Amino acid sequence: MDPSFLLALPLLLVLARPCDTCECKLLHPQTVYCMSDVVILADILGPAKNIGTRRGFKIRMKKLFKAPSNVTAFDVIYTPLDFYSCGYLVRTSFQSDLLIAGYLTKGKLIFTRCHLVYHWYQLTTEQRLGFDTGYSVGCSCNIETCILCWRKCPEVDVTDCVWKQDNCKYNIWTGNLSLFSMCVPSVSGQCQWTRAPRRRPTPTSYLSRTQLALSPTTPQSRTQS
Repeated sequence: MDPSFLLALPLLLVLARPCDTCECKLLHPQTVYCMSDVVILADILGPAKNIGTRRGFKIRMKKLFKAPSNVTAFDVIYTPLDFYSCGYLVRTSFQSDLLIAGYLTKGKLIFTRCHLVYHWYQLTTEQRLGFDTGYSVGCSCNIETCILCWRKCPEVDVTDCVWKQDNCKYNIWTGNLSLFSMCVPSVSGQCQWTRAPRRRPTPTSYLSRTQLALSPTTPQSRTQS
């Protein structure tokens, strides 16, 4: 075994801690979309009845971006009661335009701070269109995080894209790959980064593989406020 791997192992274990310690690693927004059962845009209206160890919130759902075909709406969502178990706390009585991702348990939408609770206005235009429809095109691809940036990033398979943030910092989304890009299959089947569209094309041409192949990612960065 390569001795350098043993030196890196403690760092990998820290970054891979489970959510029950509530030290959650940052994921690319496309990964959040593809891994989640449900993604919605909603207003949190206030508290709802708690169930067991979960806190309930009444919501007004504005848009359903992703869900199983038999799910059409939610009016209550749930998060762990315990803050240290990654439970989400509402600091005001009303929060509007939140992008919320989570998983389904017995028809109930469960979310934690390890999933995604994000103000819609803070997303770039490309990220908004990604959650709307764009990221779904790339769910057959895997986004591999380049964790050890002082070493060469991992070599990837045809179904992978390497995600590297500016200065190898993974606390907020920054840089071109996080803010403006998607990992999608090209015409050849190779997964690659491409610039997300800034506006919705016509339904017949939306995110066709030909378009994606002709829209390479260009160097650009922007720090999220």
